[in-house]
Amino acid sequence: MTNHKSLNFIIAGALALIIGLWFGLSSDIYKTENSKMPPAISGVILPVAKNISDFSLQDHNRQIYSKQNLKGKWSVLFLGYAQCPDVCPATLSIMKQVVRLLAEQGETIPETVFVSVDPDRDTAEILAEYVSYFNSAFIGVTGEHNQLKKLAIGLSVFYQKSAGMSGDINADDYLMDHSAALMLINPEGSLQAFLTAPHDAKKIAESIVKTKEFYNQNLAN
Repeated sequence: MTNHKSLNFIIAGALALIIGLWFGLSSDIYKTENSKMPPAISGVILPVAKNISDFSLQDHNRQIYSKQNLKGKWSVLFLGYAQCPDVCPATLSIMKQVVRLLAEQGETIPETVFVSVDPDRDTAEILAEYVSYFNSAFIGVTGEHNQLKKLAIGLSVFYQKSAGMSGDINADDYLMDHSAALMLINPEGSLQAFLTAPHDAKKIAESIVKTKEFYNQNLAN
């Protein structure tokens, strides 16, 4: 994304999608007597987590990465690509700060998963070097576009190839437009919250804690 028009399109689309999800999911839920309004965060908590269909990708260690890998822990997923000029490195740098903040608070650290939507260029070796630059615990995954799109649909986000510096799309010169949102996945492997741009490490850390508390309260009820 190299111009404001592209970025504004992505942000506007993401916000419209989130608002639609919010009202669509909440309209019936809040009619029930025992329902609780999710707390305000830097984004939106889904009152009922969205199920994600199974998918099959490969991580930077060339191991299969599927929905099963999301279960049993909290995860933060982010779509991007290694040649991204701005949003991706900035967001991964912020997530590095988030990890530090949560550790200082004694909180369990969610797994950060960078999902490359540029499998033609982002090999396992490139992803391994890229994510480890920010944090050795970060995971890079990618795969066939049909599987990436299945995951993107499950996360209610999008990506698409766009023109590069030449003004055209060709094998050596193209960009990938993608959502700038972070997706927080609960231990059941379902989408629990969107954390929207512009990102701030302190606000993301607070949002993760609040989302986990909301999830645990619902389990207790």
